[in-house]
Amino acid sequence: MSFAEALKSKVRKKAHLSCCLCKAIGVEVHHIIPQEEGGPDTEDNAAPLCPSCHETYGANPQKRKFIREARDLWYEICEKRYASDVDKLEEIKRLLQHTVSYEDFQSFKEELLSHIIEGFETPRSEQEIVDAVSELLDKVWYNRHLFLRQQVKAGKEKVNPEIWKGALKSARKVEKRYGKAALGPYDDFEWGMINGKLSALRWVLGDDWDMLDT
Repeated sequence: MSFAEALKSKVRKKAHLSCCLCKAIGVEVHHIIPQEEGGPDTEDNAAPLCPSCHETYGANPQKRKFIREARDLWYEICEKRYASDVDKLEEIKRLLQHTVSYEDFQSFKEELLSHIIEGFETPRSEQEIVDAVSELLDKVWYNRHLFLRQQVKAGKEKVNPEIWKGALKSARKVEKRYGKAALGPYDDFEWGMINGKLSALRWVLGDDWDMLDT
């Protein structure tokens, strides 16, 4: 058994698609307590980790003890990062009352938004955007995996055999999902397009521009 796709999507969204340890973009949902040790396929036992942190901490029983604590702290940070500041909103309302009424501003805003979207296609749903981000992250991960694979074959890097077995399995899933022809290799222009799209979509989902490292 493994995590349900709906649960993995929920975990990735709660973590803003970032590793709960190093905050890198591009994560898989891993068991904190491994399946072979009786770890359940539950949200409490799930952690969003990048391949590097999973390799470093996942295979080490001592180091993985604090993964759950780090995950919960990261969830809390993500939840509060874009929370509304009620006091600031009230201050804006107060200042607006000295120029035009708040009702006038609301009416103007609705008229402006109506004018902007007039003739536009129906906006894409949040799920469509999340799916597009997931595809771009898969492609970024796959290319990083290919580079690591070259390093392993050349004897320049060593990876825990069990973790490497899982990485190869994940790579095959990505190849089956998109086809090898759609997975590069990419030239500098294509990499720029992928990262640009990923940054724009993450901004739409709520990330600050300054947090859009890909």
